[in-house]
Amino acid sequence: MWKISKPTVSAVDCFNTCIGRIRDVPLKARMESIRHAITAAETAFDQAAANADLHLILGSAFVGGVVTTQEMKDAYEQRMAKGGSRGRDIYDQLMIAAKGDLCPFCGHRNVSTLDHCLPKSQHPALAVTPINLVPSCKDCNHEKGTPHLTGKADQLLNAYYDDIEADLWLHAEIVQGSPAGARFFVVPNANWDAVTSQRVANHFDTLKLAKLYASQAGRQLQNMRGALGEIYDAAGLGAVREDLLRRHRSCSQVKINSWEAALYAASEISDWYCDGGFRA
Repeated sequence: MWKISKPTVSAVDCFNTCIGRIRDVPLKARMESIRHAITAAETAFDQAAANADLHLILGSAFVGGVVTTQEMKDAYEQRMAKGGSRGRDIYDQLMIAAKGDLCPFCGHRNVSTLDHCLPKSQHPALAVTPINLVPSCKDCNHEKGTPHLTGKADQLLNAYYDDIEADLWLHAEIVQGSPAGARFFVVPNANWDAVTSQRVANHFDTLKLAKLYASQAGRQLQNMRGALGEIYDAAGLGAVREDLLRRHRSCSQVKINSWEAALYAASEISDWYCDGGFRA
């Protein structure tokens, strides 16, 4: 949902780094023989991801007909992701690319892993390809799972290729109750085509962002009770609404689609909430 810069290190450079110290001579020879396949897979991925056509890339059990899926998994897990391994510096560079260390899938939790956009179990040639590795939090990585892509709409947004940060799409509404709550939802931006609208909705639902944001909003609504009570008692409903408007503007300047911005926008227009509902 949130854009980050695409990696500049190439797949073959990362691959060469990972296999540089393989001592098993036959294995190393087989690995060295598939460099062309690694580069070809990267090119195909780059073109497909730019057009939301990743569903057209077929899976395979071998790379170049000679390297197995497990051997490529080992290259990633033992020679790139593992601490102290030859490829760990590249792994760490990819991890710190996320803005403010926040997961680009949810924009809220801290980055703690790399997510394979196309899973290494089905696309071993992309196991150590940087543009196929997106920094994420463990929760989003888990919720995403290993999806079976059948069309454009199935594809979650890709932080390296999709940019909707300037388009308002995240909205909320105050839920009356004791205590007050908030419900979050997607409203497709007028600038989007049908496929983008479907992909955003799918991304939001698959990663259970409505539940995540509602949980955070519930705590924030409770935290504001005292401050809003003082404002209300001193100057009434209008002053509460003005305070929430300022909060909304401030958060929107940082990130227009943050859950905080959506929460304050919803609070500001709720007569019930501004007229004492915050005390429920």
